[in-house]
This record gives sequence, structure tokens and C-alpha cells, in this order.
Amino acid sequence: VNFIELEEFMKKKHNDVIKAASENGACVFCGFDIRSPEEWCAVLSATGLQPTPYVGGAAVRKLCVGSNEGSMQTLQVVTANESPPSEPIPPHHELAQTPEPPSHICFYCQENDPVPGGGGTPICRSDEMLDFLVLKYPGFVQRLETAGVKYVKITPAVDDPTSALGRSWKSMYHVQTKEEAEKRMKEQGSTWEWINNNNDCRITSPRLPAIRTCSNGRKAFFNQILAAYTGWIDSR
Repeated sequence: VNFIELEEFMKKKHNDVIKAASENGACVFCGFDIRSPEEWCAVLSATGLQPTPYVGGAAVRKLCVGSNEGSMQTLQVVTANESPPSEPIPPHHELAQTPEPPSHICFYCQENDPVPGGGGTPICRSDEMLDFLVLKYPGFVQRLETAGVKYVKITPAVDDPTSALGRSWKSMYHVQTKEEAEKRMKEQGSTWEWINNNNDCRITSPRLPAIRTCSNGRKAFFNQILAAYTGWIDSR
């Protein structure tokens, strides 16, 4: 079954797919022969979802389809992460460290690595994770709801693919100069400090919600806390 049939299905049933993803946490489509990022982009164009500007992300990713401009006027397909397998990538939510994370995220697997522990992207339901936390640590959840969370990360001047969070401030904000980067950070409500001979930038996000309400009406543990505490580790 080729990608065109999946594309046609999405055109006819995209509202049903979005509803099913909302109710169940995810939808998985198997057996479709999608051979390239361009074919996957054609499927995405039929979903009715709007692209989210990838501004503020920490991971180094390879652009496969689309433009590197931060405006994201066209659909974009990127690799999940360019860091080596030795680098930890803990559970996280895409762009949760920014004021405007995407409503949905779409993956496709081009290469299924048969080696154990290689290349898989597990997912979990964050609304059910919050249920567990409320049961076991209600005080912690209350504190998160009341206080929110801020994120602090150090970004290099040049992309560092050896790190799972090695995206440079230039790539992160789609700019070339510090003045342009400062403008983007100010627009997001972040504060910053230039360090390490004025090359790297320590960025502090605005106060953001750590718990959000999903499209299914349930609250979810939606943040980067696990990633920040266990995976935001590199030479900086």
C-alpha cells in the first residue's frame, strides 16, 4: 500500500483521525510504503494540521523537507535527533520549553533498526502519567500547577551534533547575529546572558505551565522536567 492511498484517506478522514488521537493519545498507521520524507510531507499536507514554527528547540536535527526559516510557511520534515546513540533522550514534550508548543506531532519510520535498543521512539500518555503523580505525589502536582516552571539551557554558537541538546542559538532562532537572537528571545519572554567569551548563551524561559489541559479535556503532565533533570547534559 503506497503513500498516495494514505494521503487520500487523510483527506477524507482527517477529522476522525484527529479525534481518535485526542481520545486515545495516538494513532498508528502500519503497512504503508512511505519511501521518502517528501512522501511523508504529502501525507501531512492532507491532515488539516497547521505547521508550528520550530523556534526554541534544543535538539540538532537535519532538515529533510521544507525551509529553515523560522516562519514555517511551508511544511517541514526533520530527523528526530542527530546526536549519537550514546546520548540520553529522556521522555519529553516537543517545544514544551517554549510559549507555543505544537498541538500534535507526527512521526514516520523510514528505517526500522533490527538491533535491540536502536532507533525506536516510544510514546506514553502524559494524562495517565499525571494521574499517577496525583495519586503518589499530590503536593508536587499542586506546586507545579501553582508555580509553573522555568527552563535554563546553555546554547553554543555553532550546532554541536555530539549533544542531544546541541542546537546553537543561531539555529534555535533562525538568525545570524546576537541582536537578532535577542529580539527572538525577547518575543518569547525569555531572558539571556552571553557567556564563555561571549559565544554561548544562557537562556532562561518565561514561567510556563507544567500541566496543561489536552484536547480531550484531561489534564496532562506537559513539560520538559524529566528531560531537563536527566538528559540536558553536555560539555557546557
